Amino acid sequence: MAVRLSAFVTGQKRFLGDVAHELGSPIARIQFGLGALEQRVERGSRERVADVMEDVDHLSRLVNELLAFSRADLKSNTVKLEKIDLLPVVQTAIKREITPTTEIVTEIDPRLRVVASPELLTRALANLVRNAIKYADGTGPIFVTAEKRMDKVEIEVRDNGSGVPEGFLDQLFEPFFRPEASRSRDSGGVGLGLAIVKTCVETCQGTVSARNLSPNGFAVIMRLKA
Repeated sequence: MAVRLSAFVTGQKRFLGDVAHELGSPIARIQFGLGALEQRVERGSRERVADVMEDVDHLSRLVNELLAFSRADLKSNTVKLEKIDLLPVVQTAIKREITPTTEIVTEIDPRLRVVASPELLTRALANLVRNAIKYADGTGPIFVTAEKRMDKVEIEVRDNGSGVPEGFLDQLFEPFFRPEASRSRDSGGVGLGLAIVKTCVETCQGTVSARNLSPNGFAVIMRLKA
């Protein structure tokens, strides 16, 4: 029964990934067409076109996150883990996500190494940095730190934002879960960012957790083999 259930779940996620992939091309064509239409319609109609473009952009983000989530999970049985330098991966992830107004402080010994997939670890870190920027930017710098503890390396991404209600901490890494107080459609989140982080980290045979800081702030901690 366990084998059958596992095959069923894997089949569902593969189907989800296939659907997301197939939706990508028509959505891109719609975005291109709306962009061209916006330049041609009269000024009074441009606001309506902009509203539709916003809806399509939201749909595109959802499809992209669904695709990333399914791909990360389906690679768990075939991904190759290797011992890699941590700092270059962190720097790549930060470069992908940093904005001109964001301050990100890294405190990582360049000699630190972890067992992971460079691609999956970069994706996990980029998602965490993106979340911190999205929900806590403007409240102070974002810190990305790492420390070796026994045979593990703890990587922490923390901010100075308002955090999340304590009762929601255990649910944060579930697909599509969004604490209503801190996340909304307007902020662009669809509730898959932390689920992708968890999938990537667990595929690297690590663990991930989250906690609120005192008096304010939020941190996500990834633990990987050294």
